[in-house]
Amino acid sequence: MLKVENLKKTFAKNTPNEHLALDNLSLDVKAGEFITVLGSNGAGKSTLFNAVCGTFLPDGGKIILDGKDITFECEHKRAKSIGRVFQDPMRGTAPNMTIEENLALAYSRKYKGPLSWAIKNKDRDFFRSILSEFGMGLEDRLKTKVGLLSGGQRQVVTLTMCTMVTPKLLLLDEHTAALDPATADKVMEITNDIVKRNNLTTLMITHNMAQALTTGTRTIMLDSGQIIMDVAGAERDKMTIDDVLEMYSQKKKQSFANDRMLLN
Repeated sequence: MLKVENLKKTFAKNTPNEHLALDNLSLDVKAGEFITVLGSNGAGKSTLFNAVCGTFLPDGGKIILDGKDITFECEHKRAKSIGRVFQDPMRGTAPNMTIEENLALAYSRKYKGPLSWAIKNKDRDFFRSILSEFGMGLEDRLKTKVGLLSGGQRQVVTLTMCTMVTPKLLLLDEHTAALDPATADKVMEITNDIVKRNNLTTLMITHNMAQALTTGTRTIMLDSGQIIMDVAGAERDKMTIDDVLEMYSQKKKQSFANDRMLLN
């Protein structure tokens, strides 16, 4: 489904601030896989997501989605096939528009075109039916401006916008990190339900190591723009946080007392 081949990206090249963000990174993601992505700050996690989304062009390598080379495709064209939810609940929605207007805008980009997003009764019924499944009462607040919602509610609206028409790839960029623990658990529960129900090919960045080992089907770890760990199946099922820390310290030839030191 997604193939990243020898991807390279250096920022501020030939300056004192030069930073190698992606170092010949390769990744093969099969259709329906749910991969959790670990790594310290600056490891290349969000840079990888930005490259896949087309936020910038790589210095080298290829990005192939569902058999199509999208390496140099414009970001807005990729957005038709790639859904992304950011850490910041303020991103991904128009705060001065209502829930139904945000959903209609996302819906129109898939089916009607950017200028044809007039809301019909059948569309409202469709939006209500989707939102009612989440148990957050959003189906009764279609006329509420998104800017008035809580962070968790906004993330659910954004997640709905990204998946109401099934994307080829879903990217979750620490989408629960800014939420309180109870809300984060609820949003994660909804996320798992949506991914499973639609068999979405998904990558999720997280700093929660326990969550990374129990969510989805596979876990990778990035460091200095390279993948240094890739586990799935029985190997991942048996792995503990201590195992991950030990593997990381062996790769880096460093010792870490806990996952906070590794991931922060």
